[in-house]
This record gives sequence, structure tokens and C-alpha cells, in this order.
Amino acid sequence: MSAEPIMRKVLPTVGRLIQTAWKKYSFVFVFFIILFVYSLTIEAAGNTFRWQHITAILSSQNTVIVGTIALGMGLVIITGQIDLSIGSALVLTTGATIVTFNVTDNIIITLLAALAAGAIAGGINGVLVGYAKMPPFIVTLGTMLIYRSISLYLVREISPDLTGSSSSQFAMLKSNQNYEAMRMKFGTGSLPGLSIPYITFVFIITVIIFVFIMSKTKYGKSIYAVGSNEKASHLAGVNVQWKKVSVFIITGMLVGLASFIQAAKIGNITPASSGKSYEMYAIAAVVLGGINMAGGRGNILGVFFGALSYTTINFIIVSVPSLSTDIQDTFQGLVLIIVILVQTIGPVIRERLQEIKKWRH
Repeated sequence: MSAEPIMRKVLPTVGRLIQTAWKKYSFVFVFFIILFVYSLTIEAAGNTFRWQHITAILSSQNTVIVGTIALGMGLVIITGQIDLSIGSALVLTTGATIVTFNVTDNIIITLLAALAAGAIAGGINGVLVGYAKMPPFIVTLGTMLIYRSISLYLVREISPDLTGSSSSQFAMLKSNQNYEAMRMKFGTGSLPGLSIPYITFVFIITVIIFVFIMSKTKYGKSIYAVGSNEKASHLAGVNVQWKKVSVFIITGMLVGLASFIQAAKIGNITPASSGKSYEMYAIAAVVLGGINMAGGRGNILGVFFGALSYTTINFIIVSVPSLSTDIQDTFQGLVLIIVILVQTIGPVIRERLQEIKKWRH
């Protein structure tokens, strides 16, 4: 048998496999394309692309802290909602986390306090959206202002013995016995040999947990159902109001986990400036991860690769000397708009192609 008939059979099969893989895991391809572009910019600058560049992406604040928050944002968006308060909530919960550590000098209690503070902040959003039936955009816009202003007030009014610093930031007390273990060993420490930070493993484990929840549990499937068709979900027996509340509470707990990581990695937080635009960065990671902004569709694993992609885009921008730092947000905004545009017009193009195909037949 000649090679030509074999190729005619093999090529369409390979094409279908690639098409299926792209449809399900486009966020993986997007990340590696962006990573390849980053490697070219490194080489163009006269340097060699090394493993250290990858670990820098994995350990970046945009990857670990924003990525952890973005997991919660992904859940909220899948249900067809939005949360604009996560940056301010991060500041408030990190302040609570640091004060708890300064008072107790106990890492476990500090972690529990971080999760509890985040759950309360998220729960306020959830109750107002789910039970009071207020628009999530308005609710979280309001709490975004409230949480940051409370943080600013507390950092100036609370004693420096509790805040650990001046009247401008919360900072962990270096005199505490467990400061070394939390800040130096966990927060900035890495796995020997691979140079991958411990906090990156925390992020990866969190991703695995939520991938399992969203793909294998009844709860995860109900979240997709609420985002796809709220009325049909209600008729099917799903407690729609509670599901809406629950995703905000979970998002708050993830913000709490991110605040614990923030305290361990950075050691302080400044209410006036920290966490600003984090809600936009989280949305960007969600969108780059392939989750549809209309709700009901998307793979939560995509948020992991979306966070990596967004961090890599930042690194590309920084690595180009001719680009001013003032213009960086322009490129980040353009990427976000382009990805959403592709999400919007992609289904339309596929429908038109199917119509043309049917017409030809």
C-alpha cells in the first residue's frame, strides 16, 4: 500500500485529535505559546533561558497569591457572578492575619484566623447577593471600598505593638519565636534540588483540590448548572441561593489562604497601596484560563495556567527595555480584551462554518 492513502486516513484523525485537545485544553497551549515568546525575549536580550526563569514564574506573587484568589473568582464567574472586592478583602484579611500572628505567635492559629476572616468577608458578599438578591457588581464594588477603608482605619488606630509597624502598614514581628519558621523557612523557602518554593506547592495542591471538587462532586456540577441555567437548576431541586452564597464564602477562604501566603512571603501589607487591581488580575487569569465570562462553562484547571500565562506576560513586558513601565497596563488590558473577544466571536465563527458546511452538502 502506498503512503498517500495512509496519509489521507491519518491526517484527518490527527487533525480531529488536535482540534479536540485545543477545545478542551486551549489554556495549556496558550501558556506554552506565551512561554515560548518569553524565552525569545530572554534570548534577544543576550541571556540564556534557564530553569530559574520558570521557577521565577512559579514563585511570583502574581502566580501564587493572585492565582489562589483567581480560583475563587473562577467559581464566582462560573455561577454567572463577579467579585470586585477581593483585592481589598486581601488587605483586610492579611491585616487580621498579621495581627493574629503578632499576638499569638502561633502559626496554626494564624492560618485559622486568616481563613475565618476571609470567610466572613466573602460571606457578607454572598448573603447580600444570594439572599438579599442584590446585583453582585454593586455589592462587591461597595465592599471593595468598605474593606480597604476599614484596613486604613485599623492600621492607624491599632497600637504598633499589634500592627508590628508604623501607622502605614501591618508587619510581622521579627521578635516572635515562630517568625523564622513562618517567614524564612515556609514563606521564602524552596524544595531542595528543584528550587520550587513551598508556597507554590500549596497553590498546586489547592488547584488539585478544586479541580476534583468541580469535576467529580455533586457540588461542583451544581455550580456549573447554576451558571448555565439558574431557573432550570432551581426546578431540578438545586438550592440556587445557597450555591451563590457558598461560592463567595469559598472565595473569601481562598483570599484568607492568599493572605496567609502574603504574610509568610512578604511579611507585611500596606492598606493604602497593596492589593490594588488584584480583582482585575484575577479576572485576567480566569479569562486566560478559558472560563467563560457568561458563566456555566470552563475548566477550573485553566485558572492555574491562566495565572502562569498572566505572570509570564508581565515578565515579557518587563524584559523589553524599550517599553516604559507606564505602558505596561495597556498591554495587560489589550490581552484581556483580545481573549474575551476570542471567547465571544469564536462560537459565532464556528456556527457560521457549520452552516456553510451544511449548505455545501
